[in-house]
Amino acid sequence: MYNIGLPSDLKEMAAIEARRNREKERQSRFFNVRNRVMGVDVEALNNQVKEQKLQEAAERSKEAAYGIYQMQYDLVAQMLEKEQAEQSRGLAKKVQEFREQKQQLKSSYEFDLGNPVQLWNEFPAHLRDSDPYYGPASLQCFSGEDLDRAMCLRMQQEQFKYNLEKQLEEKQQARADEKYADMLSDQLCLAADMRTSQLAKMEEFSRIATMTAMANINKAQAELSEFSNLHQQTYSPLSPSV
Repeated sequence: MYNIGLPSDLKEMAAIEARRNREKERQSRFFNVRNRVMGVDVEALNNQVKEQKLQEAAERSKEAAYGIYQMQYDLVAQMLEKEQAEQSRGLAKKVQEFREQKQQLKSSYEFDLGNPVQLWNEFPAHLRDSDPYYGPASLQCFSGEDLDRAMCLRMQQEQFKYNLEKQLEEKQQARADEKYADMLSDQLCLAADMRTSQLAKMEEFSRIATMTAMANINKAQAELSEFSNLHQQTYSPLSPSV
């Protein structure tokens, strides 16, 4: 007798046997009551859970980085506010000193309506020829008769020295303020560069995690599609034997 029902091609028999073995392996994986839920790929779900955890960890690290940068910016802003307040106090102090030194009541030339004879009462009676209240216009002192010339020259020199030292001190303070402002500006630029680099790294990490998740999902879908095709081919009605 001739065995007509067996395939004549050995390669076809090997392929059918391999499909059957894969089908049995898939059935043992999907229909195992301990490790499966009917109609769900446990391995794919585990991969999705892992990807979700990775994404949550990336979000937490990103929020932590934002918090660190926010603290740095707050610190720099506080330093700038403190510097501005100190400059304002210094300016107010200088204005007050100028008013106390240059805008005294005794050196004021404004006319007081409440006391019309104020300027007259400020000058005492004539005491001597070298009285400081009288100048050349009062006919009390003439050229070559200034007995206080040496003291006046010394006072002028002291005033000139004081003004020169004051100018040098103001220039040095201005240079120090400029250097401090440049340092703060460099710190802000460095912080901005660090933030940009950190954000770029986080975006790259998120992009890689998203691509990995998509690849795993596509792989799971491909396996599920292949399983469905093999299932249909295996349980489809075979051709009758002669």
